Amino acid sequence: MNEKDLLFTIETLCVEHGKLQAIIESSINGIIEIDNKGLILSANPAFCELFDLKDFSKKSYNIMQILNLEEIFNEIESLFHSKKEFFVNEFTIKNKGSFEKFITLKLISIPVKEHVYVIGIIHDKTSILSALKNREYFIRRLYKLVKELKVDNRETIYILARLVEIRDRSTGKHLERVEAYTRHLGLKYKEAFSNRDSRLTEEFVDDMALSSVLHDIGKVGISDSILLKPGKLSKMEFEIIKQHTTIVAEALKSYQGKKDYLAMGREIASCHHEKWDGTGYPKGLKGDKIPLSARIVSLCDVYDALVNDRPYKEAYSHSFAVSIILEERGKDFDPDIVDLFEKIHLDFKAIHEKYKGFKE
Repeated sequence: MNEKDLLFTIETLCVEHGKLQAIIESSINGIIEIDNKGLILSANPAFCELFDLKDFSKKSYNIMQILNLEEIFNEIESLFHSKKEFFVNEFTIKNKGSFEKFITLKLISIPVKEHVYVIGIIHDKTSILSALKNREYFIRRLYKLVKELKVDNRETIYILARLVEIRDRSTGKHLERVEAYTRHLGLKYKEAFSNRDSRLTEEFVDDMALSSVLHDIGKVGISDSILLKPGKLSKMEFEIIKQHTTIVAEALKSYQGKKDYLAMGREIASCHHEKWDGTGYPKGLKGDKIPLSARIVSLCDVYDALVNDRPYKEAYSHSFAVSIILEERGKDFDPDIVDLFEKIHLDFKAIHEKYKGFKE
């Protein structure tokens, strides 16, 4: 290898090492290197934050002491002697506030020439497991409420719907607004299209408006750390919050009521995040495969989210919210419903003003 090739190789290695270091430093998982005694030789910021390690560069920390897992010493020795390629363990830790966290540790043996490196990857599964625990608990709670309550009037419908608002105070009069938007838009849809759909009666619209308040009932099964997070959700967190549509489908799947509010509520809650172009969730339904009730409530819910403060955003003006919805015609929303909304959007603004001071 000549000098030019050697310099190029060195430069390439430095660049690649820089990229690798940047990935390690920015990872949301804890990443460490340990020696054959379990002493931590290096650690990324995520690891230090997870275990509240101060002045890492000035102190010596041992992975076995931090995790209170003295029994993994033999596993570490096996990794360094190439008897194993990796070791995985799950455990719980408590921080200073006695808040329990669920952790997965994976130690990996990486031989390079005559030297063996052992790298540890630590994944905090707390939010995932909390969400699963909440999901199981609240599905049982929903079943119990549905069984014990005679859900055939406005008051008991709202008892179910309030399960979410009790936890998320930022939504204010969200349920009342969505119900009012849905009733108004539903009546306009009935006037325009009753000739092509025999279901479009005043009773159907009234049932749809009342059932609309159940659209987010599945969020009772989502962890507060995700539901109330002020910043942008990670990919994993978004996958968890998407489960609120399937939680309610599971909880209400067998209900048959005298006036079947819950059947329509289940339809709305399960499908109000489906999109006209098929890119929504949970099933990727497309076009008129999405129930009409869910198509109407979807637009109403999005409008209200846009014009009100949320943990992750400030309220948008009415005019900006309208422009966003019109832009999504034929993408997120049914074109017919968007066209109706465009004609009556000032009525939406009036409904919003009725329940809350408006930002323009």
